[in-house]
Amino acid sequence: MNLRIFFVFVFVLILSLLSGCKHEESAVKEYSKEGRWEILNFKDKAFMLDSDNANIIIRGKKGTEHATIRYIKRIIWNIDDKITSAKAFSKSEIEKTFDDMQIKIERTVDRLYIKARAYSGEAILANTLSNPKKEFKFEIFLPENSKVFVQNSNGNISISNIQGGSIYIVNGKGNVTVTDAKASIEIKNGEGDIRLDYINGDFSINNGNGNINLKVKKAGVFKVIGTKGNITAKVDALLGFGLSSLVNLGEGDISFFVGKDVKARIKVNAKGRVKSDFSMIKTTSGHYIDLDSGKNSIEIINSKGTVRIIKDY
Repeated sequence: MNLRIFFVFVFVLILSLLSGCKHEESAVKEYSKEGRWEILNFKDKAFMLDSDNANIIIRGKKGTEHATIRYIKRIIWNIDDKITSAKAFSKSEIEKTFDDMQIKIERTVDRLYIKARAYSGEAILANTLSNPKKEFKFEIFLPENSKVFVQNSNGNISISNIQGGSIYIVNGKGNVTVTDAKASIEIKNGEGDIRLDYINGDFSINNGNGNINLKVKKAGVFKVIGTKGNITAKVDALLGFGLSSLVNLGEGDISFFVGKDVKARIKVNAKGRVKSDFSMIKTTSGHYIDLDSGKNSIEIINSKGTVRIIKDY
């Protein structure tokens, strides 16, 4: 073999090996300064997002094995609790925000961890303000069967189309919405409204101050606890037998819509008024309704407010 050809062959081989190593090690590919990343080799991993003052949108994406994070170009300056200033940024101003935002990506064996922190120094466009707070907005696409963990101090969170995975949310203040999900769901929220639309499976909700609205196709075991606000729950069916569930509200009204495939004994313990479309049996501790239980039980507790049990078929 010609010596020159041999060296060219070796050089190309080395480049190929280096290129392969680089691709394997790369966790994130940045498409542009406008804020798109592709997370490689995400399959069968847990997705964790830890952020400050972020509005977060997560969607399951059918037929994909990759996760994509897109930073949406909107930043809001909260001057104080009463004044909020929002402004559309130019492209150069958007690029500048990347210098004032910290994103840390860590890879472990079983999880992908995204840490997004907003600095609280001088604002780019409002440097006369003292210590403003920045709110970021993310849009994230994940494979449908994903384990999703979101921890956020303040902001709205929206998750949809997670099929066969799990969702765990811890949020300080803001509205939380989960739609079209067939997954185990757990939500802990300090203040704000929580909405679950067209979900299937087990779920647990703990909300401090705010309304809770639920539309459940098929429920497993569920626990809904609220301190102050109204709870409206529509349950079409239960997923099994021997299930024990709870709805507990401190102050506010509870409206529980019962679908035709809810086979359960519904126990109601309320200090306020109780109204029911079904026949109720009074006991020393309250009332109960027997709907061909199948050994399922749903306990409804209300300290201050009205409880309504509504026939929804």
